[in-house]
Amino acid sequence: MLNGASDRTHRITLRRPDIVADGYGGQKRAFSNYATRWAQVKPPAYREQQAQGAPMSREEIVVEITPADNAVGRGWRLLWQNHEYAVNSTDNTYRERTLITAKRLNPGE
Repeated sequence: MLNGASDRTHRITLRRPDIVADGYGGQKRAFSNYATRWAQVKPPAYREQQAQGAPMSREEIVVEITPADNAVGRGWRLLWQNHEYAVNSTDNTYRERTLITAKRLNPGE
């Protein structure tokens, strides 16, 4: 069953990893804003985590974005409610939506 637009009540910003010069002749990883989208944000269901082989965590969220975005993947970041999350996995099983499982980052991570 498809979720309606009224279910997408949270504004998230997706951030992609980029390799940039570090100013010393080397490179470092930085994140740049990719897209700001309306999304449905919810706690993960145990069955979803079990299927992915991941342990349960209170600091994890599942984000559903519609329409699907196949560019988003592990290693990306997302911003939601002034907190940064690391994308652990994405599920593009259904062509109309992307499910993102992400874990909240603590400062300094």
